[in-house]
Amino acid sequence: MAAPTYDTPPSLAGGVREPFSERIKWETFARVIALTSLLFFGIAMDLGFGPQPIAQLPEVVLYKLITTFYILSFVALLATYLIDAEHRRALAWASLTIDVALAGSLVTISHGIDSVFLFALPLTVVSGAALLERPGAVVAATCGAVLMVLLALVDVRVLVVDMESVTVAWLRALGPRVAPPTFEVLVQGFVQVAALYATAMLSSQLVVELNRERRRTVLERRELTALRVRYEDVWSSLPEGLATVSKDGTILTANPALLRILGQSASELINEPVTRVLPELTAAVTLSGTTAEIRRSQLAPTSEITRRRSELTRTGTRTSEKQVLTVRSELLRDAGTQGRLTGETLLILRDVTNVRHREQAHLNRERLATVGAMAMAIAHEIRNPLASISGAVQMLAATLKVDDENEALMQIAVRETQQLSDWIGEFLDYAKPGTLHLEPVDLGELVREKVAALEQDPHLHANNVKLTQTLTKGDTVLLADRKSLSSLVWNLLRNAVDAVAQADRREVIIAVHGLEQTISLRVADSGPGVPKADRPQLFQPFFTTRAEGTGLGLATVRRVLDNQRGRVDIRTSHLGGALFDVSLPRDLRDTEQDSAED
Repeated sequence: MAAPTYDTPPSLAGGVREPFSERIKWETFARVIALTSLLFFGIAMDLGFGPQPIAQLPEVVLYKLITTFYILSFVALLATYLIDAEHRRALAWASLTIDVALAGSLVTISHGIDSVFLFALPLTVVSGAALLERPGAVVAATCGAVLMVLLALVDVRVLVVDMESVTVAWLRALGPRVAPPTFEVLVQGFVQVAALYATAMLSSQLVVELNRERRRTVLERRELTALRVRYEDVWSSLPEGLATVSKDGTILTANPALLRILGQSASELINEPVTRVLPELTAAVTLSGTTAEIRRSQLAPTSEITRRRSELTRTGTRTSEKQVLTVRSELLRDAGTQGRLTGETLLILRDVTNVRHREQAHLNRERLATVGAMAMAIAHEIRNPLASISGAVQMLAATLKVDDENEALMQIAVRETQQLSDWIGEFLDYAKPGTLHLEPVDLGELVREKVAALEQDPHLHANNVKLTQTLTKGDTVLLADRKSLSSLVWNLLRNAVDAVAQADRREVIIAVHGLEQTISLRVADSGPGVPKADRPQLFQPFFTTRAEGTGLGLATVRRVLDNQRGRVDIRTSHLGGALFDVSLPRDLRDTEQDSAED
């Protein structure tokens, strides 16, 4: 929207500009009201309410005067819309001239110094001050003074002018006017002139002061607006989430960063209790009557909370993910010199989820380096002797004729050396992740292959485990590393089979669902499940809940998911055991680009 055009009088140059057009409009409006009042006054005189009978001496002079100044007022009002801003100052002088002419005409046609309309001259001076400040007031006072001098000269017969011809009818009906004594004329003229200039000085000074205060107010309002804009810019640009909380624990304001962090709209946060928006802060909020005070001892210097972030995606589905936030609180103070507490609290939230992920990834890399060094040593120092031992035992079993007891012992030796070799192989697989080779992979087909291979495992048949693959839904092709995905599926299946080995009900169900942007892989079992206390460290290397486990199977799953930009959630399945819900992006390159932009 275009800015309004303003006119600048000299006293306002370089400061706040004020519109001449608005002043002229108000001046014209007041003049029209005065002219209308005069019109009703003239009509009343013609109807016999004055000193003359009705229609004895019809009024003419006053009506002509009123008509003339009605027309001039209309022209002045129209000019405010037609004349550009550069010439409106001249229009203000023209409007003042109309006021001076009207006041002078009223005084002239109503017996001059004895006129009942003498008050119009000081009003014209005030009008000049309002329009043009001191210059306008002085000019109006000077014009009035000149008029008073001329009328005084007429009364003392220095100037001979026939005033009866221009006098209003109701005064002419009273008979010829008798001029007052010369001394009285001079005194009255002097008093009127002095009053006009005194009015000019006083009114112009008041207008100057009024305009100065108005300019100061406008400047302060502009500074306040600019300060508010800067405040809004800072408030909106801060990466930390900010929220002001009232005495009763209600959220008063929230910046855009907080809305992004919490995944909620302003309508969902404003005027809501902070304990409802962030239930994790309940322990840090003390209720005392109707006042909720956030205890700084609970949040200082910085407290870290973990929550589930729920957000509605563009497709209309609602996602939920783990979120780690750091929370600080500061008690707000007023802007006074003493800085009294206002009772409100400023909450500062920062999303450190990615930071914690990077810290965990760095920790895993350090562990991986340790595991790699140890795995290489194991591979060189143990694996080759194990192969020799296993080969020697198998040769003895093939060449020697031993009884059943010794043959069973040989089989135990071969099986245990093979198990130890497999355990070392897991170390090597985890320690050397290798390079990703991206290619289109049908995850549903890959799962069917791994299920078919696992069904041939004697361990599966020995424990009578039922392995079921449900109907695959949607397109399950994604761009990923086939070898890594194969390792991920295999470790999840083996983990589920091992979990149900000692359960009464031994069932594993695996399902693959193709979504718009991701592919979901779910493995549910009927085992004992995963306690919530163990879930945060379940994917750490060497952590296991089974005596015979290495703690590297699920760690390998985590490593593959990190490389594939996927995620996994652990819940309780409908079978009563654990449910591993894996989400993988269809195109790994898109997630890498988004991560780089973040």
